[in-house]
Amino acid sequence: MKVPDETIFCIFVELNRFDKELEECGTLLEQWCFALKHISTLDRLPEELRTEAFERLFQACEISRFEPEVKLKYEKEMITERDYYNMLNTAKADGLAEGEAKGREEGLAEGEAKGEAKGREEGRVEGREEGLAMAAKELKKLGLPTDIIIKSTGLSEAQIAKL
Repeated sequence: MKVPDETIFCIFVELNRFDKELEECGTLLEQWCFALKHISTLDRLPEELRTEAFERLFQACEISRFEPEVKLKYEKEMITERDYYNMLNTAKADGLAEGEAKGREEGLAEGEAKGEAKGREEGRVEGREEGLAMAAKELKKLGLPTDIIIKSTGLSEAQIAKL
């Protein structure tokens, strides 16, 4: 079994020494270095950086530029919005669980009712077959021919032979 290497590697980047222009950045790492170095001077996100990760970075930096009063108001509104969505999600989950439980109960009750009805029907059929078998046995004892017993009971020749 191979033990994972638990060594932590740290890479330090001195952004003030990063001197490439955005057009020269060929790798994702270089794009990140450019974005982090120039984020404070960008008034909009360049097309070359239009990915979800860079858009989220840019939005976070825009929020950090807010005036303290505006930032506080924004954070309170975000807390309220998150609370609202959490309440909705909780209510949705509770409703789903309640609906599933009710559905299970109704399904179980319906299944029991169907099973009981099926059991009664199977019992009737079984009882009928036993009655016919008993009648056939008595007719056989009386010495009646098999073809007459078949016609009177509806049983097959093989069933009558087993009696």
